[in-house]
Amino acid sequence: MTMHTTHLFVVDPDEERLTKLIKLLDECGYTAQTTAVPEHILSLPEPNTIDIVFLHITEAAENNFALLRQFQAHAELRHLPIIIYGIKDDLIDMDHAIAAGATDYLTLPTTAVLLKTRVRTSLEKRLFAEQATWYLREFNEMEKLADDLRLKILPLGIALSTEKNFDHLLEQIVIEAMTICNADMGALYLRTEDDYLRSAIMRTNSLNLFYGGSTGTEVPALPLPLYNQDGQPNHSDAMTYAILAHETVNIANIYNVGRFNFSNTKKFDQTHQYRTVSCLTVPLLNHRAIGVLQLCNTRDEQGSYVPFQAYHQLVAESLASQATVVLHNHILSKRHEELLGYQRELEIARRLQEGFLPKELPQLPNWELAARLQPARIVSGDFYDVLTLPDGRIALVIADVCDKGVVAALFMALIRSLLRAYLQQYYFLLEQSTIGSPQPFPNPAAALTNTTSLTNSYIAQQHSQNHMFATLFFGILDLDSSSLTYVNAGHNPPLLLKSDGRILTLGSTGPAVGLQAEALYHAKALTLEPGDLLFAYTDGIIDARDPEKRFFTLERLKGLLKNNGEPVDVLLNNIETAVHNYIDGTGQFDDITMLALKRQ
Repeated sequence: MTMHTTHLFVVDPDEERLTKLIKLLDECGYTAQTTAVPEHILSLPEPNTIDIVFLHITEAAENNFALLRQFQAHAELRHLPIIIYGIKDDLIDMDHAIAAGATDYLTLPTTAVLLKTRVRTSLEKRLFAEQATWYLREFNEMEKLADDLRLKILPLGIALSTEKNFDHLLEQIVIEAMTICNADMGALYLRTEDDYLRSAIMRTNSLNLFYGGSTGTEVPALPLPLYNQDGQPNHSDAMTYAILAHETVNIANIYNVGRFNFSNTKKFDQTHQYRTVSCLTVPLLNHRAIGVLQLCNTRDEQGSYVPFQAYHQLVAESLASQATVVLHNHILSKRHEELLGYQRELEIARRLQEGFLPKELPQLPNWELAARLQPARIVSGDFYDVLTLPDGRIALVIADVCDKGVVAALFMALIRSLLRAYLQQYYFLLEQSTIGSPQPFPNPAAALTNTTSLTNSYIAQQHSQNHMFATLFFGILDLDSSSLTYVNAGHNPPLLLKSDGRILTLGSTGPAVGLQAEALYHAKALTLEPGDLLFAYTDGIIDARDPEKRFFTLERLKGLLKNNGEPVDVLLNNIETAVHNYIDGTGQFDDITMLALKRQ
């Protein structure tokens, strides 16, 4: 442990008296400098290194009162302990000496014990005075900070919260921070979604340079990456360090620091014949750092650039805290408005998509027909369709586009439109080719394979880069013969529940639509007997999961079909209820679509 050496200074023009005091100080373990001229102390290069001054003042030397008053007026000597000494009969009135600035007195001759006591007491008085001064200064700064918080920063936070224009808001934050901290330069950088710092506001009052905000002038500064190419944090710049470390960076002189790279600032100085000295960088922190506020070149009362003091840092951090809340709320409000816009658009898309579904299913004599579609999101990638063809037959479609949400919904609309268009084209071309001839009986197998192949070719050729495809079951029902001709393009095999309880599956007759441009599809046909039930579905049913992540399964679905003798619309309601009871509030994972056809 290093002991502090007490530095004493003795002022006495009498050499004999001076020698006696120095000898006594030496016996006590003190060393002292001496002078016969009191004014020498005022001209010392480092007077604050002196701990105590012994000054001889007698009735004949009352002019030394002026010296004591000079000590009191000197910034570095104000708290310097001064012990006046002399022979008792020669000492002046101590009340006058203490009033003039003396700390204590010592009468000669004296003892070593008394001398040490006087030295220790004076040092304690000095320490107390210095501590009192420090506490007073801290109290004054805290009082000033409290006043600024009450009168400036808190009202500013309220004012900022009412500002609706985002650019004006950013500009106002920088201007107020510069004003409170008496800074000549200020800038605000915001964090981007891809982890860059983008300059939003930059101002330099003495150069009349103002960028961003209401100026309409773009800030001439490139974005700063928060992370290096190797993925490591970019700590080379004061701003990137502040936002990543969540720490304020206070630098007295940027030209005397090697820790951070101020190349851009120095380039600015060179271009504009400017000199950046002090720099204070404060992160804007909420649940994450959203930006940084940087102030440069604070001025003292004489107008000189000086380092930012602790008070400036506290004020800037308080202002940054207020600004962060306002900015965060403003950003949240803006994003909320954007989300509301998206929600409105999705709601429109949902209504449009509902328009693609049949408004009413045709009423078929001796047949029951029902369908359901429940999207997992606002819009769906599933769809079903039922339409009556020119020859009286009924076309049935159920399809599942890969993925969910908006992209799947767009492809759903495209594929549904293509299927209808190509199916109608088939009948139109058939009719045109036989004008003036007996009307031929349309071939449902040809209609199905032709329509599916053309749809597949278009999707595969025009949208292969999107890697989108759809599975579908496409059938044509002949009401007179009760025959069903179908194409299964990679779809979950529909279930055919026979009247005797057996369950058959209608397997794939070709790949999913959109995977292979030259894919071949063939059709199959079957006859529906009285009591037969055809149930087509998408995988949102069998892939539904309970809270333990267990699937609903095809076997559970088959059990519901076997044990249900209700009309088909009641059957679909029962299956829908069973699925939702199974997932038990965990949320629907995929679109659920069902189509049921039963011959009475």
